[in-house]
Amino acid sequence: MRFVAKTDVGKRRKNNEDSFFAKIFDKDLALFIVADGLGGYEGGEIASNILVKKFSGYIEESKTILLNANEQKIKNILNVALLLSNDEIYKLEKTDEKYKGMGTTIVAVLQVKNKLFYLSVGDSRIYYILPKNAQIEQITIDDTYVNELIRTNVITEEEAKIHPQKHVLTKAVGIMKNISASINLLDKVNGFLLLCSDGVTNMLSTDELLNLFHKNSLDNLADKIIDTANEKGGIDNITAIVVEL
Repeated sequence: MRFVAKTDVGKRRKNNEDSFFAKIFDKDLALFIVADGLGGYEGGEIASNILVKKFSGYIEESKTILLNANEQKIKNILNVALLLSNDEIYKLEKTDEKYKGMGTTIVAVLQVKNKLFYLSVGDSRIYYILPKNAQIEQITIDDTYVNELIRTNVITEEEAKIHPQKHVLTKAVGIMKNISASINLLDKVNGFLLLCSDGVTNMLSTDELLNLFHKNSLDNLADKIIDTANEKGGIDNITAIVVEL
């Protein structure tokens, strides 16, 4: 397993509210996180930073347990990491008016031995790219208002692309006292994973992303994704982690 990771403020924002964590602890354990903060100039940046530090810190503390745990125990540990992160952000949001509405998205992938677990809250995404860059597949589901409208057949996917409320989230870490997320097992053993914030997905289509995987080596993929998103406008902070499985 190898990876590249990078974040960029983009062309329009003054500060970067995205945070990420990417670490291969050893051959049996690795963790990758992308978090996109919300809640204004200071709050979003703080929220995503808290999440990354709290979540990764709990996973690192649990290394020995994880390496000897069954699937359900691993999912429980991931859930606790999410709950602890949510609790810390939620409590801070209540302490000062400037933090009002503070929260963050998360996508995370945890490798334990030969198994890959992932979770998602919000509209950051994980994509799976098949070996030899044959196809790209979004494996997370956006927690957005328009996604609910699609799910209930109120609008089509094409209508969702231009819907005025397409960026409205239905769930984020730290907004509510309690949080829940599905923790899934990824049944892929080859290919690539892309974890990214919406600064990538709002600028680049899946076809454009797949084209970048076709044309670039792993070493410069994160740079190329960010450069291309900036070339197309860079309207938001941009974060990408590419993992070669």
